[in-house]
Amino acid sequence: MPPKQKTDRKEIIETAFSIVRKMGIEHLNARAIAEGIGISTQPIFSNFKNMEELKDEVRTLASKVYFDRLKREVEEGKYPPLKARGMGYVKFAMEDGNLFKFLFMNKRREGKAFPTDDITEEMRLIESSLSLRGDESKRIHALLWFSVHGIASLIVTESLSLTEDEINTALTDIYEGLKLRFENE
Repeated sequence: MPPKQKTDRKEIIETAFSIVRKMGIEHLNARAIAEGIGISTQPIFSNFKNMEELKDEVRTLASKVYFDRLKREVEEGKYPPLKARGMGYVKFAMEDGNLFKFLFMNKRREGKAFPTDDITEEMRLIESSLSLRGDESKRIHALLWFSVHGIASLIVTESLSLTEDEINTALTDIYEGLKLRFENE
């Protein structure tokens, strides 16, 4: 009798991540993972309490891909850091649409923080570039995020098609408009 194949958490997480990346979260289930690995569903539930725990692991991997995209955009130096992060967000939607939808267009569990919820760097960049603090910088961040997320969401749902130059111009216009508004307040 051949030895029993052992399936570890890492292989299950990687397979689940691959399913979400290629086909979207709506295709992630124990049967699809088992089929992708060539096992029964039993090892999945032996390694994870439930599918939510597995989704949390996939979310962690997806967040890493997202943050790597932002870092790469900033390091390229083509745009100032705050704009680079906005461009990176939109480019992430364009390049990895299913991961974008999973991270940013999916219903969240109440009280569950995601790695992508950390806006510390954006707040630092806003405060240093505009000399704003507290509530004003939070308002600027929210308004910028609404705009950037709106552009990315329209692109990922194929409701809008923009070139990088058009996205760059739109983000500049939005930022400059907000900057003027807050400077005159």
